[in-house]
Amino acid sequence: MVQHFDLSGDDLDTRAREVLREIIMQHVATGEAISSRSLAKCGRFQLSPASLRNVMADLEDLGYLQHPHTSAGRVPTDRGYRFFIDNLMRSHTLSQREREMIDDQVSHANEIDEVLHLASRVLSKLSDQVGLIFMPTLLQFTIRSMDFVAVADSKIMCIIVGQNGVVVNKIIETRQQFTRDELQKISRYITIEFTGMTLDNIRRRLVRMTEEERARHDAMLQKTISLGIEAVNDVSPLEHELYVEGAASILTKPEFSDAVSLRKTFLALQEKEKLVEILNSCLSEEGLQILVGSESNFTQVYNFSIVARRYGTQATPLGMVGIIGPMRMEYARMAPLVDYLGLALSRKIEEEQEQQQ
Repeated sequence: MVQHFDLSGDDLDTRAREVLREIIMQHVATGEAISSRSLAKCGRFQLSPASLRNVMADLEDLGYLQHPHTSAGRVPTDRGYRFFIDNLMRSHTLSQREREMIDDQVSHANEIDEVLHLASRVLSKLSDQVGLIFMPTLLQFTIRSMDFVAVADSKIMCIIVGQNGVVVNKIIETRQQFTRDELQKISRYITIEFTGMTLDNIRRRLVRMTEEERARHDAMLQKTISLGIEAVNDVSPLEHELYVEGAASILTKPEFSDAVSLRKTFLALQEKEKLVEILNSCLSEEGLQILVGSESNFTQVYNFSIVARRYGTQATPLGMVGIIGPMRMEYARMAPLVDYLGLALSRKIEEEQEQQQ
């Protein structure tokens, strides 16, 4: 479950906002707790260390900062990061090199699985975080075509092409006899009648058609319905595809440097079902999404943040692209990286669809 903090910021004046922003910027850069002396030295505030300590104490009382017991300084809470992301962050502009790297990886791949694999790799490389690409169950995808070809006695191959370019082959075992002409007619019928529909919706509609009067008296339609239902039941691939790249980048993060934290983190990345659950819940939301700490069960347990956005067409969102890393993340740089890659993937998919039309 995802639940964002609802922060208006009415309790923070301009000075408190600037102090909070500087603390987060320094903490992200250094990984250290930030003291009032460090703030005073940065030269941005015409305040004494004592005055800055008072502002920091107020921010702590309001839940934006916390005071590690091993340090005299303070670090941001997940509530502080959320306020920073929503109100104080100034997103970076991607460099020409970063845009070219993303465009190159996306444009030169042919198959959709190759595109997604390369996309997760380039995202991890550019961000120095764990790159994620999520493609949910094929049953949620819309089809472009469905073809049936006899391959042996009582065996028919069904070739399903999704509008996202994914091709799935399935062998159907049947006791019914089909001529080559019949299989071609069934292929044309299903493609014409059901193109643009998800496999799950196709199955539901075919089941309803079995109860219609026409199907009871039309032998060819009966064969079409039964073969179509077999084609969309238990379709492979499995429930989802999740591409994870750059897990070794965790080794460089001081938050996970001790053996216990490191082991916990690697176990988290292996619990793909929980990660898929979070990404699936984000699939219905448009634009860039950032989950911080306690805003989801997964990120809270493992002290993570996730920066993600969906890719696909406006009518058919196909999956999520994102970054997972510690809460002490350079959000101003991660956000435009994820955003640009999501848009690049969407453009690639739309181009593939146009070429097939």
